[in-house]
Amino acid sequence: MRVLKKIAILTGVFVVFVLLMNFVVMPWYVRHNTLVQVPDVRGLSFEDAKKKLDEAGLEGLQGDIRYDPAKSIGTVIDQLPPPGQVVKDSRRIYLIVSGGEQLYDVPNLVGRSLREAKFMLSQRNLGAQEVEYKPSVQYPAGTVLAQLEQPGMKVKKGTLVGLIISAGMSEGDIRVPDLTGKNIEEAKRILLQFKLSLGKISYQPSQLVPLNSVIDQYPKANTMAKENQKIDLFVNREQKKKIIIEGEEDGIKEKEVPMDDLDDNIEGKPKQKEDKPKQEDKPKQKEDQPKPKDKDRKEDRKDDRKSNPQKEKDKKDNQKSTDGGTNF
Repeated sequence: MRVLKKIAILTGVFVVFVLLMNFVVMPWYVRHNTLVQVPDVRGLSFEDAKKKLDEAGLEGLQGDIRYDPAKSIGTVIDQLPPPGQVVKDSRRIYLIVSGGEQLYDVPNLVGRSLREAKFMLSQRNLGAQEVEYKPSVQYPAGTVLAQLEQPGMKVKKGTLVGLIISAGMSEGDIRVPDLTGKNIEEAKRILLQFKLSLGKISYQPSQLVPLNSVIDQYPKANTMAKENQKIDLFVNREQKKKIIIEGEEDGIKEKEVPMDDLDDNIEGKPKQKEDKPKQEDKPKQKEDQPKPKDKDRKEDRKDDRKSNPQKEKDKKDNQKSTDGGTNF
C-alpha cells in the first residue's frame, strides 16, 4: 500500500511539471524570441498609441515633448524605433508627444528703457508695440511706464506686448525736491538736476538744522513747478549785531557780536562781567603828577621880583651887612 501511495504522488508531481512547461515556460520562451514589426502609431493620441503597441507585444513609453502648433496637445508626433522596423517581442517604443503651441512668459518691463525692453522681448520670441507716450515725473523719457500684457502672462510666439512709454517731464510737471536739512551748495546742485533755479535766500537762526542748512523752502517740497522756476530758501545762520566801542585812541570802532551775547536792554550793549574797577578810574596820586622843570622855576622867580621890588631891595641890604662883618 505504501508503495502505491508513493507512485501516485510521483505521478502527480510529474503531471504538474509537464503542464507548467507546456503552458507557461515554453510559450514564454518561444514568444521572447519572436520578432515583431513595429506598427505606425503617429497621429494617434498617446493612450491609443500605447494600446496598439500592447496588442503587438510591445511596450509604449512617453519620450520628449515637442511643441507643434499644427498638432494638438498629447498627439504622437514621432516614435523610436520608427514604424516598420522589426524588433524583438516586448521591446520598448518611445513616443514623442506634441505639446501644442508653445507659450512664452511675459517679462516685467516697467522701469526699463525702450531699447532694453525690446531686447528682452526678442529673447522670448516676442515683440514690442509702442501704444502711447505719456508725461511722467518719476521716469525719464524713453522709459516703460506700464505694459498691457501683465508680467507672468503666457502668450503665443510673436505676440506684440503693448508698452506705454514715458515722454519725460513737461512744463509744469516738475516735482519740487525736499531741500530741508541740506546745505546751500548741495541744495544748488539738487535744483540744477531738477532744472530749477535758486531764488531768494533769507537767513534766520534755528536749532532744528545745522548752520548754513535749509530750514524751509518755497514752493514746498513735492509740489509741481515749471522749468527754471525759482525756489526761495530759508537758511540757518547765526545773526550778529554791530556795536560801537568808544574811547579808543584811533577813534570810534565797530565790532560784530552774536545776538546771544547781547543784553536784553534797549541800547544793545554787550554783556560785561562784574570786573573790578579799572586803575584808570581811580583818582590820580600826587606822585603821578609831573614835577616842574628848572626853567619853569626861574620864570616864577622873575615874576616874583617884578611883582615885589621892595622885598628884593631889603634882601640885598641884609646880604651886604652880613658880608662886612660886625661894626663897633
